[in-house]
Amino acid sequence: MIRVTIEVVPGGDESRRRHVGTIEIANDGTGDEERGNYSIRLSKFGNPAQTWIRGVVKGFDRIRRGPYDLLFQCLDATVGRRR
Repeated sequence: MIRVTIEVVPGGDESRRRHVGTIEIANDGTGDEERGNYSIRLSKFGNPAQTWIRGVVKGFDRIRRGPYDLLFQCLDATVGRRR
């Protein structure tokens, strides 16, 4: 699983950091060496254990694409392109 956590750190002060969101990307085991299928879970606003949105990415090109491409596709599959 890949987990990306987003936090606000006011003025760089770690003692004041706040959770803003988390995305968890899990390989669902149905792909192959070249293409992966992933389940996605997003949380937000201070509660990383509570699910906000779920989604899936199917057929991700593992050979030509990297982790930021996977993150982008997961965000596109769940929250979409807002503008």
